[in-house]
Amino acid sequence: MQNTNIKIEAPSLAIIYVIFAIVAGLVLPLLLIPLVKFTGYSEIVEEIAKALVVLFLILKIPSHRAQIFAGIAFGFLFGMSENFLYLNNIFQLGDFSVFWQRFLWTVPMHIITVLVMVFAGLAGKKWIILGLIGAIILHTLFNGIVVDMLMR
Repeated sequence: MQNTNIKIEAPSLAIIYVIFAIVAGLVLPLLLIPLVKFTGYSEIVEEIAKALVVLFLILKIPSHRAQIFAGIAFGFLFGMSENFLYLNNIFQLGDFSVFWQRFLWTVPMHIITVLVMVFAGLAGKKWIILGLIGAIILHTLFNGIVVDMLMR
């Protein structure tokens, strides 16, 4: 009888983690919208969800360089997806320029908050909680300063 156990090699597993992180970046904002609307705390809900992706997918990638790349890709796609999901709200405002302003500010913010958690995780998984707290603080500052500026 032939051995049918399939062993996934580390590089193949890393690719799977990257693919799941990319998919998470595209899908997670859609899944979080009801929770954000219910709680009213986008900073906490989004950053906890992103921390889980960092912890269970991105930090499992063997190369630090690939972890950083995956973090940037995840944060970029998260920001892009979120922006497109909020297009309806922007159309209701009647000012499409808000989309571009939001795009220019929120996409980098999501990349930065993910990287804060990735770099904290690179220092050791026990530091991820500190990275999460830092990301929540940055997101809260962003919402307080930049969003207020965009709504003027």
